[in-house]
Amino acid sequence: MIKFVIIKLICAATLASLTGAVSAADLHGLRVLSDNCFRCHGAEKRKGDLVLDSREGMMKGGDTGDVIDLDSPAESMIYKLLAKNADPHMPPKKQLSDAEIEAVKDWIKGGAKWDKKVLEEAPVKAIIWANLPDIYRPVAAVAASKTHFAVGRGNVVEVFKPGEKEPQRIKELKGHRDVVQSLAFSPDGKHLASGGFRRLVLWNVDSGKEGRTIDEGFNGRVTALTFAGEGRFLVAADSLATRSGRLHVFDTKERKRIKTIKAHADAIYSLSTSVDGNFVVSASADKLAKTWRVKDWERSGTFEGHTGYVFDAGFSPKGDRLATVSADTKVKIWDVKTRKQISEFNSGTELALTGIFWMLDPGKEKPKDDENWIIAISEDGKPRAYTNLVLHDGQQRSTGAKMRTWSGAEGELTALAYSPANKQVITGDSHGGVGIWDIKGKLLKRLE
Repeated sequence: MIKFVIIKLICAATLASLTGAVSAADLHGLRVLSDNCFRCHGAEKRKGDLVLDSREGMMKGGDTGDVIDLDSPAESMIYKLLAKNADPHMPPKKQLSDAEIEAVKDWIKGGAKWDKKVLEEAPVKAIIWANLPDIYRPVAAVAASKTHFAVGRGNVVEVFKPGEKEPQRIKELKGHRDVVQSLAFSPDGKHLASGGFRRLVLWNVDSGKEGRTIDEGFNGRVTALTFAGEGRFLVAADSLATRSGRLHVFDTKERKRIKTIKAHADAIYSLSTSVDGNFVVSASADKLAKTWRVKDWERSGTFEGHTGYVFDAGFSPKGDRLATVSADTKVKIWDVKTRKQISEFNSGTELALTGIFWMLDPGKEKPKDDENWIIAISEDGKPRAYTNLVLHDGQQRSTGAKMRTWSGAEGELTALAYSPANKQVITGDSHGGVGIWDIKGKLLKRLE
């Protein structure tokens, strides 16, 4: 009995040394690891079978053995791989500063203590606002409904009514202090949501008045928006680059935030809803796309395979497939149910693909289910249409797609939407221009 009590006390003391109070030096070292290592070595990715985002996983080590040596901190693998001349080197595409590397060693020397509070997002810091320069008017977001399309140009939202020859600008909505990062129309087209730095605004499209402005609860930029559940829910992506991507779910009927989800380990670039409104997909700089069930807001799938930031993702018209585009220049097609990659297209560019939209052939009144079109945009300034898609079920793969490159845009293309009103494609670019294209790839108008 005495022996059992002694063993319990020893175990408790050991646990306390690992989870006890964390000093300032410990906090810095653990934060360095959190910011630079957990994305690839976490519960989801587990590269090298190494899980660093839990104390148990870090002490267990990975395929190559232990990574923490409490007796000889300088011999710890996790410390040695951070050195400038290390081979292999971690992080693979970044060199940590000498101070950051030493902070990791000090953390190990102090017993590799762990405190979950250290891993929580940093408190929101107050900022001093300055006016945007008049010449800084990039188009970071566009959106379209059945009757209107909207453009975020600089910190102003412009609402247009499509026309055969010339779209009519009918409203300018001013409610943001920083660049408008995201836009989304409600399914009925009556409301428009816009996101900026720590701000979400819901507008009445007809009157142009602010229905509601939400400034509380956001840590970073509201980088993506989508309505789901037939408009009952509004989902907003709250992004801190290199740190986190959270989803905030708002009940539009009850007019309140009902859930906040720690969805990604890095910024979220896009959100999209399936045609039936039952699923939402998020695309992130952590190189993953994830799907979420609207009925309970639980994750239903993770799609891993890109080697660069995943900038956009979109469901097929039937909702059984998912397309993703990335900084790695790849267009990948996935089976939503099995979460397996079933196709990959040659994108036709060596620069990042920044947006995607999947639809049935817009040139036909009643297209068949297999007559799919994918429109993608790129940093090279050229939209591309992929048609005659060859898709398979199960494990089969294909590189089949007919590609047409459109020309006439200026600057990096940063935003994409399809306007069903006149069957037109809307693009935005980094120079502040908006392109109006027909489905044959002709640039009809450039709005400055």
